[in-house]
Amino acid sequence: MKITDELTVSVPLAFERGAASAGAGTPGAGPPGSAHGEVHFDFFLPDSSGYTPDNYRNDADPNKVEVVYVHAGDSHEADPDAPGEYPPNMLKRALQELLDARHARAEYGLRCYPGRVFVNRITCFGPRGTQSGEQIMLTALAPPYPADVSFPMFQARYFSRRYGGVRIEWRAHVSQLAHWREIDARIWKLIDAWQVAPAAADAAPAPVSRN
Repeated sequence: MKITDELTVSVPLAFERGAASAGAGTPGAGPPGSAHGEVHFDFFLPDSSGYTPDNYRNDADPNKVEVVYVHAGDSHEADPDAPGEYPPNMLKRALQELLDARHARAEYGLRCYPGRVFVNRITCFGPRGTQSGEQIMLTALAPPYPADVSFPMFQARYFSRRYGGVRIEWRAHVSQLAHWREIDARIWKLIDAWQVAPAAADAAPAPVSRN
């Protein structure tokens, strides 16, 4: 799957929960107006392994990390005040509308804000640590959890300048929140490992012989 002009990946089927279903492995569509596609995959802590006949059956495995999407972002998404998923811009908007900056606190190596609107959530912001100058934004349910939530999760969503500009969203059980940095680094390690050369159709045409 070609994500950006600088990133083409091949995700092993063991990391696709629906690999045994009809149509599995079909390339996903990218964001509206994009000429690229997107991928999604899951893996399991602590060793970043894929699905097995046992863990495949358990939808509530606290060791599972779900990468909801990896697709191209807008090249100007990191511009000041630009729309999209660049964390500093997302935080600025959230502070204006949703978050309580007066009661922010340091947690998990990030700065975490309680919600003004959604009081049972926290939003955390700070450096990712895996790429100089890049940040992450996490949103998590805060205890006590609602009675109808049996599997509370937290979510990361951001734009990275890597590979020409990539949007990524991933989520995991809240018991893994303290390990967010390790999880994020593992995701990029898998993406790097799965990178392949662009398809021949995308390669530059061979020079025409003048003989």
